Amino acid sequence: MRASTHSIIPALLLGATMVLTGCAGGGSMEPSASASSDGAPSADLQVSILADGTSESDHYSLQCNGAQALETSVHPNAGEACALVEKEPQVLAQSKPDPTIACTLQSGGPAVARVSGTLHGKAVERSFDLVNGCAIAQWQSASALLDIQPGLQ
Repeated sequence: MRASTHSIIPALLLGATMVLTGCAGGGSMEPSASASSDGAPSADLQVSILADGTSESDHYSLQCNGAQALETSVHPNAGEACALVEKEPQVLAQSKPDPTIACTLQSGGPAVARVSGTLHGKAVERSFDLVNGCAIAQWQSASALLDIQPGLQ
């Protein structure tokens, strides 16, 4: 009886290891955060640049599957933009000015950028401008998505 117990234990350990590692594929058992159950892209964004602050000077369309740009994207840096919104989705969260943070009174010009669409199934609506040092820093953090920084090139 002792010999059969020793042969069962390795088999049980092997089976448990295969289950825990995703059937020996090494992949995660959880669904990917970028995968959509309906096949929609993880990001579907429209980017409008108003270099003079009033008239649209550039317009980009960005569709991503995770960090990968889809062929339907019309954006000069689509791969970098998709990688940015996948890795740092908070860049698209509209933030209220924090009165405890001092921003330089430097102006980067009248440019405005607007981003709208969906990211992981949630609506996104975000504006960027260059009215002070804090706003310039926010624009720079999203530069892969916005492509250009009018007035500070």
